[in-house]
Amino acid sequence: MKMSEFKYILPEDRISKYPPKKRGTTKLLVLDRSNGHILHKKYPDCVEYINKGDVVVINDTKVEKRRTFFHDSKGRLFEILFLNKQKEGNWFALIKKSKLLKDGILLTNEREQLIQVRIKEKKENGRVVELLSPFSEEEIFQKIGHTPIPPYMKRFDTKEDYERYNTVFGQNVGSVASPTASLNLTEEILKRIEEKGAKIVKVELKVGWGTFAPIKEENIEDHIIHEEEISLSKTAAIEINRVKEEGGSVWAFGTTVARLLESCADDSGMLSEFTGTTNVYIYPGYKWKVVDHLVTNFHMPDSSLILLVSSFAGKRLIKNAYQEALKNGYMFLSYGDSMLIV
Repeated sequence: MKMSEFKYILPEDRISKYPPKKRGTTKLLVLDRSNGHILHKKYPDCVEYINKGDVVVINDTKVEKRRTFFHDSKGRLFEILFLNKQKEGNWFALIKKSKLLKDGILLTNEREQLIQVRIKEKKENGRVVELLSPFSEEEIFQKIGHTPIPPYMKRFDTKEDYERYNTVFGQNVGSVASPTASLNLTEEILKRIEEKGAKIVKVELKVGWGTFAPIKEENIEDHIIHEEEISLSKTAAIEINRVKEEGGSVWAFGTTVARLLESCADDSGMLSEFTGTTNVYIYPGYKWKVVDHLVTNFHMPDSSLILLVSSFAGKRLIKNAYQEALKNGYMFLSYGDSMLIV
């Protein structure tokens, strides 16, 4: 299967570079998989489709300020995005202009001289680095970190981004990208979901390179997804299994939730407690085991996520939905509008 079959043209003016003035006010395109029908709604209208006895699963990860800037001895500036900590205590990071850096080089933070990074070795598409400082890692990122808003926003982060690029319920720090389908969930919407008699269950996938890395291969089967940390508690697994056994629907708010649930299920769709990593790669042909309905944003043309939603709804329906969204003024990507696939 070719990646070019899934790509589309995304005009620059359809990329949402700032959050909506008020959380929870964006548009919602509703796509019915059974007949291809499309409805145009508002994000809070998603509650209308959720029924008593259903379970809504959300990712309670929180984006940490892991975008940093360091100088080398020649005064050259390097942007470093700390992705995840390695078993030996070093970090796996993405570094812009990394070809200029040899292993062993020491970099110093632009603002705090007591925070340094030593380049260790190349790994996959990034570098392994050692973080050197008398401060704790939490203190380091609070002192020198920036909210890692996506590069396509083409701007520096603001103080507002740290709040708005996180969900209202995010609590487990460790992500470098947001579970964006839930950015428009408000306390009021969550309350309405519970009032309808649906359960809300929290899981965790630390969003990293696996989620947002572009697919560069033309044959989609050749792409390999970077591992990301996931955690599904015993309580959460039992609750979701109970809903399935009683005939309720499983709602995944976001592709990160969908990937976690599918990673933790057996062939019958039953879930088990799990803490570890996943590199599950979902594209057309995948047999879904758990998720019944999916809330998601509109994704980049070269992302693994457009393959995931095409797998869930079908390539033709997703192409039609994306064209309909572009025709009707929807805004795309992290701070943009959303899609509900039923």
